[in-house]
Amino acid sequence: MRNVDVIQARKQEILTKLPYRGFGDWPTPVQRLDELEQELGVEQLWIKRDDLSAKLYGGNKIRKLEFLLADAVATNHTSTLTIGAIGSHHVLATSIYAREFGLTPAAQHYPQPVTPHVLDNLRALSTTKPELSLVGHPVALPFKLFKRKLQEWLSQREDTYFITGGGSSPLGTVGYVIAGLELAQQIAQGEMEEPDLIYVAAGTMGTLSGLMLGCKMAGLQSKVVGVRVVDKIVTNTYNTAKLAKRCAAVMREAGIEDIPGIRQAEVEMLDQFFGPAYGEPTEAGEEAIAMMADAAGIKLDPTYTGKAFSAIPSADQRDRIRDKKVLYWHTLSGADLGPRIASATPLEDLPEAYHGFFG
Repeated sequence: MRNVDVIQARKQEILTKLPYRGFGDWPTPVQRLDELEQELGVEQLWIKRDDLSAKLYGGNKIRKLEFLLADAVATNHTSTLTIGAIGSHHVLATSIYAREFGLTPAAQHYPQPVTPHVLDNLRALSTTKPELSLVGHPVALPFKLFKRKLQEWLSQREDTYFITGGGSSPLGTVGYVIAGLELAQQIAQGEMEEPDLIYVAAGTMGTLSGLMLGCKMAGLQSKVVGVRVVDKIVTNTYNTAKLAKRCAAVMREAGIEDIPGIRQAEVEMLDQFFGPAYGEPTEAGEEAIAMMADAAGIKLDPTYTGKAFSAIPSADQRDRIRDKKVLYWHTLSGADLGPRIASATPLEDLPEAYHGFFG
């Protein structure tokens, strides 16, 4: 499937057969990072700018929320509940756009290392007036949340639409199936050559699973490589393939045909860039952040995108990327949160349990 019109028809079929309300700026651009090509020894180095996915708040969550919030409204819910770390971009994006859809946002949070970036996200989150509560360590969260807090919460609030962490439900993952088709369309239009390797952060795996499905549907031969940024008990090849299978089932149930399968053996996950714990910056990640800022003026963060991009210039990948066409898929929002942060009053709008994070 290399014809632009055929790819567009495939995208349109998905968008019309599943709940969808578009609010992103599509397609996001592809940009060549030629300043780094000689330094890294690659034939071509590109970045897919999902940081520019929406003006209000961007990043990879937008593609998922276009489906999930549409479904919430279509099923007559009046509020949303999701989960994530205290600095979660997903919780922030969900809360911002839930308010735009007339929904009341709520979230269950777990702690992570407190950095200036985390505090800025909390300040921005406070402006959405969300209902928040803190739970335990992220590894224990699924058991605690589903067995106690979540069931209790949802049994009392039938009007609440639950959005899984990162928006990586089978329906949310369809957003990155569309992204894979979008990339194939840009290649077919001559905006870039087909990459040999695509590197992307792997957290809740919706981005990775959907991208693998979308690229395979489009007939791309590019190898999608996930760089793990969340604990391995959550983020692994088995769970990635399982999510891809469930996403494919959602599309088939909607009447969308010719959906390929993704086997666990096809999933590649790099574990060595994670660092000591979730959210803890790594030296390689900090170097990658500086490299991208110097070369392109593009911001990376220490939790996800800095670690993901750090794989490309690493000694581990040096021989693999040599003389190859490489694409880094950027997932951090590039929207300016400055005015929102400046107007925030977190000690007034966040629960007392959060006040200690601000010192």
